[in-house]
Amino acid sequence: MFFSQFFVSPISKPRALALASALALTTVMAQTAATPPSSAVLARSSEGVFISASDVLAELQRAPEASRQSALSNPDTVQQIASNLLVRRVLAAEAERDQLLQDPTTAAALAVARDRVLSDARLARLDAQNAPSEAALDAYARNLYQANLAKFERPAQTRARHILLDNKGTDSLKKAQELLIQLRAGASFEDLAKANSTDTASAARGGDLGFFGPGQMVRPFEDAVNALAKPGDLSEPVESQFGYHIIRLEERREKGPQPYAEVRSQLMNDARTAILNEARVQKAQSISKDFAFDQAAIAAMGKQTKR
Repeated sequence: MFFSQFFVSPISKPRALALASALALTTVMAQTAATPPSSAVLARSSEGVFISASDVLAELQRAPEASRQSALSNPDTVQQIASNLLVRRVLAAEAERDQLLQDPTTAAALAVARDRVLSDARLARLDAQNAPSEAALDAYARNLYQANLAKFERPAQTRARHILLDNKGTDSLKKAQELLIQLRAGASFEDLAKANSTDTASAARGGDLGFFGPGQMVRPFEDAVNALAKPGDLSEPVESQFGYHIIRLEERREKGPQPYAEVRSQLMNDARTAILNEARVQKAQSISKDFAFDQAAIAAMGKQTKR
C-alpha cells in the first residue's frame, strides 16, 4: 500500500497556475543553465535542451533494483531511455511555448505530478527513519510464521537420485544391470550418473532429482521409489516411457509445515514491508485526521461529469 493512495492535495486554480508556472520556469532554467558538473549530459537537442545522467536515474527510480541495474549496464537501453526523455522534454518546452500552462487542467496535473515526486521523496526518507533492525524483523517474521502455519504446509515428499538409460532394447537393460552391480559393489552413484545418465539435467547434479511429492513422477518410477525402505536403498532397473531407471532413495520428508529457516528470507521481506507500511499508514492518519471536505463541491463534480 502506497502513501499516495491516502494523499489528497486540494488546490485552487490560481495556486495551481502559480505552482505550474514556477515549476516550468525552474525546468527551463535547468535546461538552459550550464551543465551540472556532477551529472554528465547524455543527450542534447539542437535547441540546447539536454538530458543528464541524473534524469535517467530519476526515470529508473521506480524500477526494481535488479531491473535498474540491468538497464544501466546496457548502453543501448540507457540511450533509448535518454532519447525518450529528451523527446518528452522537447515536447514539454513546446507546450510551454504554446502557453498550454494556461489550461487549468494541465496546470493542476503538473502540480499533482510535483506533489507525487516530492511526497515519494519524503516517504523514502520516512522509510529510512523507520527501517527496522534485524532483530525486530526476525521477531516479526517469526510471528507471521506462527500465525500462518497452514500457509506453509507441505505434503509428504521424497528425495531420490536416478540414472536414466534410453530404452534401446536388451542392450540398455543389460547396461543398467551392469551399473547396478557396480553400485552395489560400492561405486559412486554420483559419478556413474554423470557419466551415463541420459537425463542431462539431473546427471549434472549426480542424478539428484530433489524433493518431489505424490503424483509428480511417472507411475513405474513412483512405485519403485515407494518400495524402497531406507535412504541408500537401490532399486532394480525400472522401465518407464523414458527408458530404464536405477533409483537410489535419499530422504523422506513427512507432511507438515516447512521449517522457519526455509521460509525466513521471504518472511523477513514481508515483515519489512508490513512494518514500513504501518509507519506510512500512521503518518497518513496523523496528516489527514483534521481534513475538511466540501461535500457539496464533491457532489457537484459527479454531476458535471454526467453532462
